[in-house]
Amino acid sequence: MDWDKLVRDLRESNVLAKAAADAIPDGGSANLDSVFLCVPRQPESKVLNAIKAAGLYCRAKRRWIGSGYMINPDSGGQGDKRCQAVTVMYKELAGRGWDVLTYRQAD
Repeated sequence: MDWDKLVRDLRESNVLAKAAADAIPDGGSANLDSVFLCVPRQPESKVLNAIKAAGLYCRAKRRWIGSGYMINPDSGGQGDKRCQAVTVMYKELAGRGWDVLTYRQAD
């Protein structure tokens, strides 16, 4: 497992997500959208440390929609901005080879 790549990819995808969110107004419904990152067969503590090192937050591994980590990119909003940030971060991480999906939930 390349932990430096995970940290770098999370950090860089978050920067792109924030830039995309900054480019639009924050309208629409508040939501709890997140990126769900799956890193199978790796110690939870190491994955959480990598997420933290990238400047992001995740409380713990979730086993609700699979086994993985709910990550919220920096969006500066709670509606359309958050939705846009999640979409960009998801696409960027998927394009870099990570197993991710989007979690969508209207508040």
